[in-house]
Amino acid sequence: MNNRAMELVVDAGQTLLENGSEVSRAQNTMEIMARSLGVQGFHVYVLTNGIFASAESQAAGEAPISAVRHIPHTSIHLGRVEAVNALSRKLAEGALDLPGAEAELARARAMPVYGPRRSLLAGALGSACFGYLFGGGVSEVVTAFAAGMLEMLIVQWFARAGVSKVFTDIVGAAACTALALAAHIVWGDGYMASQAIIGALMVLTPGVALTMGIRDLINADYLSGTIRVFDALLVAGCLACGVALSYLVANTLLGVPL
Repeated sequence: MNNRAMELVVDAGQTLLENGSEVSRAQNTMEIMARSLGVQGFHVYVLTNGIFASAESQAAGEAPISAVRHIPHTSIHLGRVEAVNALSRKLAEGALDLPGAEAELARARAMPVYGPRRSLLAGALGSACFGYLFGGGVSEVVTAFAAGMLEMLIVQWFARAGVSKVFTDIVGAAACTALALAAHIVWGDGYMASQAIIGALMVLTPGVALTMGIRDLINADYLSGTIRVFDALLVAGCLACGVALSYLVANTLLGVPL
């Protein structure tokens, strides 16, 4: 019983971390679920990319149960996070037994992600909206829409090919910057490429990672907070490198002012 319950609790924590939950919230949810399922001697330590958990064995004389999970990649799927939180509440209220909780967790983990076309459209529309918010006119908004679609295509292609996120961010930023600079040929004088570039880059900006990292630091979880903040700074640096690369090439070949 303890083995199955332990497996369920760790799977739930992994699902939370993989889909954008805070470290402290994931750890708290796992502790609540373990207590509700009667897991004895449960201890857990959660990091941004890993879970370390242990519990007492129900059989006398047996070694404690332990589990370690490495979580190298995370994304944002708040539907799955909400489903696991709802599962935790039902367990705490006594509305679910272990088999029922296992079935609910399986349904939560099987929730579909957004398709590539929807993600592509969302990225393009988001870029266009940010271009408008940063003071862009029709030309900048249209260019930001096209640049956002291009960078989302690159992100999807590179993800399928298994390309590292660092290289993906650099190439995506460089491509959308190059498109925005080239759009000056179409729009002519009065067109502000910088507003289109900023609008397109906002889609790749790691706002969630930075916010959660700061929150982890405030909660005295210095290791997880440092990891998230460093990850956000790394992404920001990659985006800056991509933009600088396109500007340097454009300046060298076409004389575009820096």
